[in-house]
Amino acid sequence: MTDFFNNNSDSFDLGSSSGTGTTDKLKADEIQKVIMMEQQKAQLNAQIQEISEMCWEKCVDKPSAKLGTKTEACLSNCVKRFFDSSVIIAHRFNQLIQRSNTG
Repeated sequence: MTDFFNNNSDSFDLGSSSGTGTTDKLKADEIQKVIMMEQQKAQLNAQIQEISEMCWEKCVDKPSAKLGTKTEACLSNCVKRFFDSSVIIAHRFNQLIQRSNTG
C-alpha cells in the first residue's frame, strides 16, 4: 500500500534491524524530538501567559498609555517572585523523586 508520501506502508517498521528500518527508526526519533520541543514551547507559552495574567491582575489598577514606576516595579517583582517560586518547587520535586527512587 502506498501512502501520501509514496512510502510503502507495508515495509515501514520502526523496530526492524534492516537498513530501511534503522533509517525509519532514526526518523521516528527525530520526529519524537521535534514533538518534545514543541510541547516544551507550548508549556513555556502557557507559563508566560499565566505569569502575565497573574501579575497584571496584581499590579495594574487601570490601563493607561504608560506604566507608572510603581506599576513597573510591581510587575518586575511579581515576575521575579514567580520564577523564584517555580525554581524552589522544581528543586523540591526533584528531591522527592530522588528519595523515592533510592528508598
